[in-house]
Amino acid sequence: MGVRRFAGLAAGLALLWGAAALVAGSQPADEQAHQHLAPAQARMLVSPLDLTRADLDAGKAAYAAHCARCHGEDGRGTAAGAALALPVPDLAAADQRAHAEGEVYWVVSQGSPRGVMPRFDAVLSEQARWQVVAHVRGLAGIRVAVSEGDGSGYVWDLPPGFPRPKVPADNPMSIEKVELGRHLFWDTRMSVNGTFSCGSCHEPRFAFSDDKARAVGATGEVHPRSSMSLANVAYSPVLTWANPTQRRLETQALVPMFGEEPVELGLSGMEGELLRQLRAEPDYQRLFPEAYPDEADPFTLLNITRAIASFQRTLISGRAPYDRYRLGLDPQAIPAEAVRGEALFFSEALECFHCHGGFNFTETVDHVGKGFAEIEFHNTGLYNVDGAGAYPAPNTGVHAVSDDPEDMGRFKAPTLRNIALTAPYMHDGSLATLEEVIAHYEAGGRAIPDGPNAGIGADSPYKSSFVKGFTLTPAQRRELIAFLETLTDEAFTRDPRFQNPWTAGGRP
Repeated sequence: MGVRRFAGLAAGLALLWGAAALVAGSQPADEQAHQHLAPAQARMLVSPLDLTRADLDAGKAAYAAHCARCHGEDGRGTAAGAALALPVPDLAAADQRAHAEGEVYWVVSQGSPRGVMPRFDAVLSEQARWQVVAHVRGLAGIRVAVSEGDGSGYVWDLPPGFPRPKVPADNPMSIEKVELGRHLFWDTRMSVNGTFSCGSCHEPRFAFSDDKARAVGATGEVHPRSSMSLANVAYSPVLTWANPTQRRLETQALVPMFGEEPVELGLSGMEGELLRQLRAEPDYQRLFPEAYPDEADPFTLLNITRAIASFQRTLISGRAPYDRYRLGLDPQAIPAEAVRGEALFFSEALECFHCHGGFNFTETVDHVGKGFAEIEFHNTGLYNVDGAGAYPAPNTGVHAVSDDPEDMGRFKAPTLRNIALTAPYMHDGSLATLEEVIAHYEAGGRAIPDGPNAGIGADSPYKSSFVKGFTLTPAQRRELIAFLETLTDEAFTRDPRFQNPWTAGGRP
């Protein structure tokens, strides 16, 4: 079945149940009476199944045995369900697609808050409950993907509760390809003047980002945007800050290599020279044939990008203190101040989790077993230079690609994992600290009093409805930052598998 069980799930659900009780207790009675939803933290739960056809059949059978009496075979409800104190929801309705699989799993496991729906954690195994979740999501019209594997037999080293990343069929994973990709990622011969590598802008100590407001290329050209963290990039169905067409790591690698506006590695017109230098390196004379054993000449541009992409997919971060706390592995892994910050983060008052939810703390995510890729871009009210919502060129977000006015200022919400390491913040590095970021959202948009970018971001007509502003006390601001700091995965930043392989050998 491909089940990957992870320790502490029961304890983790207990923590989520407690959070739900706190949330429900703060709501008016009429709202509680209609609440079937799980707490926001439940969105972090991800199916451990690489779903097979047998899993789907088992889920359908378990649903028929335990759920259909009230919900109906088609999910649209029965007379018995309608007669309950809280009528059952229509599981086939389109609005059910908005619920993450973790939320559905939580309700199946814990029941509804008022006890109208019984809990099934003692009745159905963990595997059976996830199988039911797959069937329920299928009732809502979500196409549930059946895993065929990537055909490589590659064994992932995944944190507890993390799903398997999707891998293109034409670039299956292999240990040899990953190792070649690591060497290429750190090789300064991959730049016009032999001074820069991919790792120059994506350093492990900064969670594979850098500490600059805007990135700087091999020739010294300052880029319009900051370097995004590559942590968990394997789960991102779209790449870069605001280009919805950039979907594959293999093709995205060509942009920093050969792009001219701006120049990053500056290799345009140097393809032949690059391959000549790589062929001359003794280490590559071993690594390329090992990675591509069936090719007579493995030294090709296509194989370079495939290897780099394979290495990038291994940059998985999910062993932060908060993960140990969330999964119940160590209830003392984060301080009490951070626990209070967690409650703020997942509250409807602040609404942080709407854009930074799920196991990767971003709603833009895809993985094996997921029915569809979630892709979201948001305008956060960072600028309003003309009083009509404009952002300063060339950083106009998705608008720069689509030319659609409605896309003005819309950027991808990055993962918040390791966020304490990736300052300065926002797409252009214009907010220096987490305190400034919180102040921006607290105000419901940034106010710039003077200068070329003067404007009131809160008044932008394109601003996301989730950026509505809120009020925090100084203590609450500290608590929220304390929570964000628990997302730092120090082992990830020091993992020897990701470090520069050329340093010890003195090359290149």
